[in-house]
Amino acid sequence: MAKNRVTTHLGCEVCKERNYTQSLAKKRATGSLNLSKFCSRCRKHTSHKETK
Repeated sequence: MAKNRVTTHLGCEVCKERNYTQSLAKKRATGSLNLSKFCSRCRKHTSHKETK
């Protein structure tokens, strides 16, 4: 289907749990994605960093 996409995971920086998945383009600019998301384990909004 979409051959130029790759699935990445977003992991909480506090408890290191992977909570979200995201489909991103392979040809995007380098650098890791860092978003503020809700962590169900910490029960609060924390910074989530891109992992593979």
